[in-house]
Amino acid sequence: MIPVSAALVLGAIILIIGIIADEIHSRFGIPDILMMIFLGSLFGPILKVIPRDPLMTIAPYLAAVTLAIVLFEGGINFPAQKGLTEAFRALLYAFIGVSFSIIIAIPLSFTIYSWNPLIGALLGAIVGGTSSAVVLSLMPRMNISQEAKNVLSLESIFTDAIVIVIAMLIMRLVTLPSQTITIETVSREIMGCIMISLLVGFLLAVALSKIVATLQMKMYGDIFLLAIVILVYGITEQVGGSGALTVFAFALTIANIRHLIPRMKVEAPSLAKRIKDKIPSFKPYSRKFYTQIAFLMRTYFFAFLGMIFSIPSLQGFLAGLALTGCLIFMRYLATLIITYKSNISSRDKIYMTFICGRGLAAAVLSSLLLTYGIAASPTIQDLVTQVIIYTTIISAISSYLSKSELTTYFKKLRHD
Repeated sequence: MIPVSAALVLGAIILIIGIIADEIHSRFGIPDILMMIFLGSLFGPILKVIPRDPLMTIAPYLAAVTLAIVLFEGGINFPAQKGLTEAFRALLYAFIGVSFSIIIAIPLSFTIYSWNPLIGALLGAIVGGTSSAVVLSLMPRMNISQEAKNVLSLESIFTDAIVIVIAMLIMRLVTLPSQTITIETVSREIMGCIMISLLVGFLLAVALSKIVATLQMKMYGDIFLLAIVILVYGITEQVGGSGALTVFAFALTIANIRHLIPRMKVEAPSLAKRIKDKIPSFKPYSRKFYTQIAFLMRTYFFAFLGMIFSIPSLQGFLAGLALTGCLIFMRYLATLIITYKSNISSRDKIYMTFICGRGLAAAVLSSLLLTYGIAASPTIQDLVTQVIIYTTIISAISSYLSKSELTTYFKKLRHD
């Protein structure tokens, strides 16, 4: 173990570089995810300053806390009004993308590792969605249609939640005795977990709305609410629900239920008035606080991911490349399906395919596998890290090419 003072210095360096990387990412589009993973790898497997084994013992705990905080931050900043009115195609894109990822991962993982279908499906679900942190930051710099940008942006927001829910449900199924796994069991587990989690998240938000409003006026109110979020996540997981989905539903309700009041006034005016009196608008300074906390957790988690990353063998390296290639191919098919009879050009469809960066959701989920006692977790974690790196690089290159002079030249040439 490294000395305490050295660990503090290292932690400060990681945070400072994380802030600088985020600024570089905002200005030039160079993904900060790659910088943090590389920084962690530098201190971990490359220079071996930090041993891997002690870190693996805290990985599930750090992953769970990061997941709860990031999902809450995503929920309170989720564009609910825009999502309800404009996002059908994006939602379909997200579901098809995750489904296709699962479909291709099952035979691929069986061919390479002889894994059973559930483990293959778990791998496919974990890497099935794009990262909003990657995609949203690239959109302002891309030279594609606004319609394509809207679909990509909303899809990345939806998949963060979809991937987490589906992957954690599959993890629960993996822990069941093999003889009890039937279509009826799977359907009951999934639907029961989803319905219970959504209902609990919504009811908790309504029940605690006045407390949340009061807390926002107190000095340590945001910290107290953060404790409630982590408590909700942990209790939901303990009773067999999805902590991730409950926290997301809780955050979404707390921050956006007032937008539903105008629609409710027509059919249930008394209920609308009670809700309006109970649930105030979520304060901007609280949103800023949770955004900063989420940034802190993301920064350390990606550096942590680099520290526990194992340099892959030739088989592992080829498997990572093969998985990435298959994911891009399936994403292309999904893109063709959801853009059928749309105004999105063939050129933009290509860029939509290659804006495929994976990120925090995939990284956190791969680190949670140890909690469920899944034997293949080290291999899955290494594959997921490779996919995050490769797809983020591909997305950054695609973003640059979309606005390059060469691309613009060919676009003008085609119109002439």
